[in-house]
Amino acid sequence: MKAKTIAFVILAGLLTLFATPVYAQGVPPLPHAFYGEIEINGSPAPVGTVVEAKGEGVQADVENNPIVTTVEGWYGSEEALEPKLIVQGEITEGTVLTFYVNGVSTGETAEWHSGEVTELDLTVAGEAPPPETPGETPPPETTETPPPTPKPAAFSLSSLTISPNEATPGETVTISVNVANTGEEAGNYEVTLKIDGEVEASKEVTIDPGASQEVLFIVSKDVAKTYSVDVNGLSGTFVVEEETPAPSAPPAPSAPSTPATPAPTAPAKAINWPVLWGVIGVSVAIGVASFVQARRRARGRLY
Repeated sequence: MKAKTIAFVILAGLLTLFATPVYAQGVPPLPHAFYGEIEINGSPAPVGTVVEAKGEGVQADVENNPIVTTVEGWYGSEEALEPKLIVQGEITEGTVLTFYVNGVSTGETAEWHSGEVTELDLTVAGEAPPPETPGETPPPETTETPPPTPKPAAFSLSSLTISPNEATPGETVTISVNVANTGEEAGNYEVTLKIDGEVEASKEVTIDPGASQEVLFIVSKDVAKTYSVDVNGLSGTFVVEEETPAPSAPPAPSAPSTPATPAPTAPAKAINWPVLWGVIGVSVAIGVASFVQARRRARGRLY
């Protein structure tokens, strides 16, 4: 920090330019002027950079505090009658001032002394916001949160089904498995069927996120044995059984001979005796009458 005391005549001119109102208690203290080089992240600050001093009792938002740079890499001027950063107000001698560039603290400090002019170089590291017009309120900063990255496709298998579990040679066997995508992106997945450790068939499926799909394989085997099944780690078995010849039908037993049954005799009808005797009586009466009549005729011829 380098301090300079300007001649009384020059200070009188500054007082004329930057005088503050007279208070009832008396004339306020003379301002303290600052100027110097200014860098942002190791490079000269661009034209339009805002420099401000703050501290207890310092008047803010007044002429030349803050000050806007007009020369790259400099704020204020060492020339006596050129603008400088003017710090004034009801300030106690020795008050510590803090300096800001574009609203960001530089970490540089200086003591305030009435009527002094001080060359003070300022630097600021990190990101400094763009220059602002003095008196304007900067727009609020908005922070956009990037959308989360979707999880890649992830697959799981379940529900291995073998139907039928027992088959005959050449009979088809259906093997099915359910494939689910538990990720957040669509993806392709290859399903491989192995029988007795050998690859029998494979299929590739495309499944949307959160969806599932059934994959089917149809096989047949001619050799009677038990076959092991593996579908991407899920295992099971099925059996091919030998065909058993159907037993021949036994000969139909001959029907035993049955003796001939005689035709049933019609039962004798019951005799109606009263009628029979009536007929006999009538016949006898007719015969007797005929006999008597014949005798009479014979006698008549004799006489």
